[in-house]
Amino acid sequence: MKERWIWPGAELGPMRLLDELAARGFSVLRGDGAAALAPEEAARAPWSFAERLLGARPLLVERQPIKAVPGGRSFAASSVAAPLHTDSQCFAGAPPAVQIMACVRPAERGGGCLLLDGWALLSTIERADPELFHALFTVYRRIPFVFGDFFGPTVSLRGGALSFTHAPVVPPGDAIAAHLAGFIEASRREMIELSLGAADILVVDNRRMLHGRRAFEGGAREFVRLLVWTEAQLPSPPAYRALAAQVAEAAARRVAAAPPATRRRLGLGAPPPPEARRRLGLVLEMLRGVPPGVLAARERIPEPQLYRLRDAALAAAEEALAGDAEGAEDGALAEAIARMSRG
Repeated sequence: MKERWIWPGAELGPMRLLDELAARGFSVLRGDGAAALAPEEAARAPWSFAERLLGARPLLVERQPIKAVPGGRSFAASSVAAPLHTDSQCFAGAPPAVQIMACVRPAERGGGCLLLDGWALLSTIERADPELFHALFTVYRRIPFVFGDFFGPTVSLRGGALSFTHAPVVPPGDAIAAHLAGFIEASRREMIELSLGAADILVVDNRRMLHGRRAFEGGAREFVRLLVWTEAQLPSPPAYRALAAQVAEAAARRVAAAPPATRRRLGLGAPPPPEARRRLGLVLEMLRGVPPGVLAARERIPEPQLYRLRDAALAAAEEALAGDAEGAEDGALAEAIARMSRG
């Protein structure tokens, strides 16, 4: 595979990886023989694995095995073809910045990974169908996924980053998604297909690239998928970002009176103060097992303060979960979307 490169180590590896993500939206690499970048390490210690690759501590990491199991009904747990889509489950109102796919073993037949550049797709649509292009940025709507519903435009600012959102299955009655699916189908020539081998690592700009998979035979195919939220943002087309920012500013004014949970799920919530984000990061590190002494030395704060932060965060979580664990109800979201559509 021409795209594959060998990891050169912690000094140069993250820089090259980020350069490739900025240039084309994905990168395929193989570890340098060290166990630290083996797929088994991604399963055992996902946070450390992501930090080694990206060269920075992540805000959050979600791990999931991608392996067909008897009776599996999701794409992750079956051998059927997975249509092109994005992974758009949100943390703090934003989808993951990066998807990491570490190959434990490939399928016996089939199972190729599929990628399509969302920014290039938008450029095509902008030229061919200005009306659809405008709707992709401006129409707030429900986009259903297996992990739950996403509410917002196809292209929007999320956590300050431009994000493309597309579900693998077009919902009934969604004319925008159906029209977009037609453009995706017509872009098959631009689609990238990768056949990954054992120990290969595919890293994808998840807010830019649509990804999918060919059907496969032989139930041994297994990957470790990491979804990674980061503080740093990968680049996006400035004109598209400016348009999304303009739309978000107008939408935020229309729903200013909506509950905070509703605004957050629409991607219109106020960003958290940097210090609050930093403290939450410390709590998450404690919860995943980083020794408090290590954190205290690194951050130059007393250990008792770390324990107070952890207790405060868990008490706030407990209080929130004692009420409506669903957060913003779909009815409130539907009302907010209707208000925006009325202008």
